[in-house]
Formats: sequence, structure tokens, C-alpha cells
Amino acid sequence: MKNPKLSMILIFLLTILPLSGCSSSGVKTDEIVEDGLIINSISIGLGGSEEDEGITVVTYHFNLWNRTNKSIILKTVEPILSKHIQERLIDTNIKLDINEKIDGNSSEALTGTFKLDTKGLDKEGIIKLNINVKEFNVAMEQVVGMNDVNN
Repeated sequence: MKNPKLSMILIFLLTILPLSGCSSSGVKTDEIVEDGLIINSISIGLGGSEEDEGITVVTYHFNLWNRTNKSIILKTVEPILSKHIQERLIDTNIKLDINEKIDGNSSEALTGTFKLDTKGLDKEGIIKLNINVKEFNVAMEQVVGMNDVNN
């Protein structure tokens, strides 16, 4: 027979390991996020401008999910850009006018573009700009009424 202490430690570890793996999955990530608006995914594409060399067109696409039980009117959406990217904007008005209703517990796919002055930069230089869109300023309206329970 082998060392009994070693056998006991091995049995103990084999018993504890599966139990520790199961205990961490008790809370879903959806339960952590409060009701409101969230972004499911964002994708970005870079392209050249047909009318002018030295201009890069940035296209972003994202899904905005209304996790509330109430409809909202989405008024405007504006990407939040870093200062060094803002300084390269061809047109500083990059706010999207949406004015659409988003029902509760539904999502809306949104797409926007803006143009950057990238004169004198090659592809590597444009990539080094680290053009990123991760956050948005969102303006919305929500209809709020008196709760029927209080009547």
C-alpha cells in the first residue's frame, strides 16, 4: 500500500475541486445589470473617402437594448471620442438624430459615420490612431404616468 497521507490528500482534493467549480456560477450576469439601456455589441469599420484622399470614414454599428418594461423615444445618439480623435474630425457635429420609439425589452440596431482628417498617414499610421468607439451620449424621452396602485 502507498503512503496513506498522500492518498487522503488526493481524495480530499478530488472531492473539493468539483465543488468549488460549481459554487461560482450561482449569479447570472444579467441579474447584475440594472434595468435601463445597454449596448449588446459594437463594431467599427474604416474606409477611404471617394471624393478626397486623406479622409478616413469611420462607420460604427451597435445594438441598443431597452431593458426596461416601458417604451422610450430615442432622440439622439452621439459617439464619445478621445480628444486626439476629436481634433481630427472633419465635421464636429457627429450626433445622430434618431427620434424612434424603442419598446420595452427590445433592441434597436443603430449605425453612424464620421470622417477624420488622416492626410499624411499611411494604413499603419491610421491604425496607430487607435480609433475606438465604446461609449455614447444618448438622449431619450420616457412617458411617466401615475401608478394605478396609488389611485
